[in-house]
Amino acid sequence: MDDKMVLPRTFSPQTLTRHYAAVAWFYDLWAWLTEDKAVKRAFRLADIHDGMDILEVAVGTGRLFRKIVEQNPSGRNEGIDLSPDMLARARKRLAQAPVASWSLQTGSAFRLPFPDNSFDRVVNTFMLDLLPVEDIPKAVSEFHRVLRPGGRLVLVNFGFGERWYNGIWYWLAKYFPALLTNCRPVRPQQAVERAGLHIVHHETVSQNTFPSEVIIASKGKTHEC
Repeated sequence: MDDKMVLPRTFSPQTLTRHYAAVAWFYDLWAWLTEDKAVKRAFRLADIHDGMDILEVAVGTGRLFRKIVEQNPSGRNEGIDLSPDMLARARKRLAQAPVASWSLQTGSAFRLPFPDNSFDRVVNTFMLDLLPVEDIPKAVSEFHRVLRPGGRLVLVNFGFGERWYNGIWYWLAKYFPALLTNCRPVRPQQAVERAGLHIVHHETVSQNTFPSEVIIASKGKTHEC
């Protein structure tokens, strides 16, 4: 077990939207170099079937959301993000997809604008690592609330990694947080379990030394991926 502490962070919607307005233009390149391997792995484990109701929280520029819509053209695909700049890029990416199959809106993970038990899948990538530790359970509880019994929560976050070189990113997050838009490695497993979800799959993924963590959790009945 890695004994590094989770670095403290504060959260301000205004600061976050400002940060992502500044990086939106090159975020896809960053994701391609560091995040895609973990996100593609999570997408496979999500086990999405056409006709499902799916929510992605923090869609960013829509790289994953487009794949979800393509996999679920007859279903309901909802996306939400705090950053208008990221959403603008996501809408542009989805411009060729059938409008009836997707919807994007600005909103907060702490107050998801959907009723209880609305979705078969809730997907969230590289958001929890921005939040203060005490706010992670709030977001995960909202994920649990809108997820249907038997549904899956699909999480990807900045992890601590298993190799010595993964520690480079912890060092950067500690001493140069602005370079990573204040992201840092987190351990959300306890928050997931305390929310009433059952972790059915957990793995670490490294891409160009950047460490990510993939977590799949089920609401209610458990099933291994």
